[in-house]
Amino acid sequence: PPWTVGLTICRPGAAPGYTLFAPIDSVTTYLIDLGGQLVHSWQSAARPAMSAYLLQSGLLLRPTKAPGVTHFAAAGAGGLIQKIGWDGSVAWSYTYASAAHRQHHDVEPLPGGNVLLVAWERMSKSEAIAAGRDPSLLDDGELWVDHLVEVQPDGASGGKIVWEWHLRDHLIQDHDPTKANHGVVADHPELLDINFARNGKADWNHVNAVDYNQQLDQIMLTVHGTHEIIVIDHSTTTAQAAGHTGGTAGKGGDILYRWGNPAAYRAGTSADKALFGPHDGRWIPSGLPGAGNLLVFNNGKNRPAAVKHSTIDELTAPLL
Repeated sequence: PPWTVGLTICRPGAAPGYTLFAPIDSVTTYLIDLGGQLVHSWQSAARPAMSAYLLQSGLLLRPTKAPGVTHFAAAGAGGLIQKIGWDGSVAWSYTYASAAHRQHHDVEPLPGGNVLLVAWERMSKSEAIAAGRDPSLLDDGELWVDHLVEVQPDGASGGKIVWEWHLRDHLIQDHDPTKANHGVVADHPELLDINFARNGKADWNHVNAVDYNQQLDQIMLTVHGTHEIIVIDHSTTTAQAAGHTGGTAGKGGDILYRWGNPAAYRAGTSADKALFGPHDGRWIPSGLPGAGNLLVFNNGKNRPAAVKHSTIDELTAPLL
């Protein structure tokens, strides 16, 4: 039959299965087969917050823009997470949006039913300066610092936060020696330099993807602002995640490893940069070619090449 829903190529060798996608300027989520035929669609009240997942249960997990919330108005802003039935009914909803924090871009369904959220939290100008931020890099008068919350669904419209990780607990800087986190950036790749910034905008790191590896009990974040992927330990308690010890790796919530831009932690220069505006870093699941390796979409933003281009990069990661 004729191809539909935008399909233009279907060649021998294409992986069998279905494709789920949620266009960012649409309230509709689509499921299509290899022939581009529409298998199913879901209608929502608002556009997606950059991601959607079809769960083993058949429910659609979809973050969207929380109604009536004006704080953190930037690309990828969400705040309302829903599980939607095949018939379009909302089976579960949870709001994580206020003047202090807001979910954005991506969520990750975890084994057992919990959901991991990427979110911003507001750091005031005085708090940012106290953390060693160069005042000249505060164009918006505040910072939006990324953090993670793991939500255990409760009923049809609620949830309990059972684990947290905050980037603000793992910062270093060499701008202000009077601050507690002052140090030699090059000696601490496990921490993130609060002054390594593409600009002075509030949306500083712009994490755009989160992925979970059950075998390793680790979490990967794709950090657009620093042009890298970072991996942290999920086996920690919330208290351990706020520090530098504990968990299976013994590193607390510090970065276990990172890749893409050595200049971000003074281990190289711009010539060593390998990721350029990355998105969607994830582990390849078991049962697929390259299982256990990492995949990341390398947008190629400002790539030093005669012809600008994007690539899909597959990496063999250390097992920690």
